[in-house]
Amino acid sequence: MTATMTTTPPQAPAKEPSGRKAAPAPVGLPPRVSLMPPELGERNKQLAVQRGLRLLMVFVAALVIAAIGGAWYLSLQAAIARDAEIDRTAELQAQRLGYQHVQDAMDAVTLGAAGVHVGGSTEIDLLGYLTLVAQSLPEGVRLDTFSLESQSITTLYPQSQIPLEGPRIGTLTFTAVSDGLPQIPVWLDSLAKLPGFVDAVPGSVVLLNEGGYTVDITLHLNSGAYTNRMADEAERATELRKGPAASDEDEEADE
Repeated sequence: MTATMTTTPPQAPAKEPSGRKAAPAPVGLPPRVSLMPPELGERNKQLAVQRGLRLLMVFVAALVIAAIGGAWYLSLQAAIARDAEIDRTAELQAQRLGYQHVQDAMDAVTLGAAGVHVGGSTEIDLLGYLTLVAQSLPEGVRLDTFSLESQSITTLYPQSQIPLEGPRIGTLTFTAVSDGLPQIPVWLDSLAKLPGFVDAVPGSVVLLNEGGYTVDITLHLNSGAYTNRMADEAERATELRKGPAASDEDEEADE
């Protein structure tokens, strides 16, 4: 029996592709090796962060101190200005005491004007109002008798208990004499044009023996019948009390 041995020739190492070049190995550089422990490097980084935080704290503290100083300065200036105004006010009050008699006279004028205004606030010019009533009547009709009831400054006039009737401050009752048969609706339409008119209620119509008719009419009035002639006096007194400076300011405001 014969054994046959087969030997395989050694293969050459594989060649790198021609397009790539091997990186040259560093030649001649001294080797560098850090013998310090890595914990020491971390410690150095932490110290750098701490130094940055300290600088930031110092900067913030400087800002706070500057803000406190500015606030204190402004407060000091405000206190100085306040004391100056207090002194000026005291000086003006002292000067005003020298003219107290003028102020007392102005107050007396204002008080008197207010009293006149209140006292005349319920005034009705009866003669003038009767003239208007007579002018509103048709031709051939004349006033005969009249009476007026109105409220005073201390007593309110009784109001009607009938719904839908307007508020009133007085009642004028008059009797008119007509030569012919009175046209009452025409009379009422004419009376409605009077100042302070609320309503008018016709009463009885009586035929006179000598001819003609008499008609009773009840006329209710509101505040439009007041003369308000004392309001101007009260306004003048108020302007006098304010003084010329206030009048100039009012004129400038109107302009």
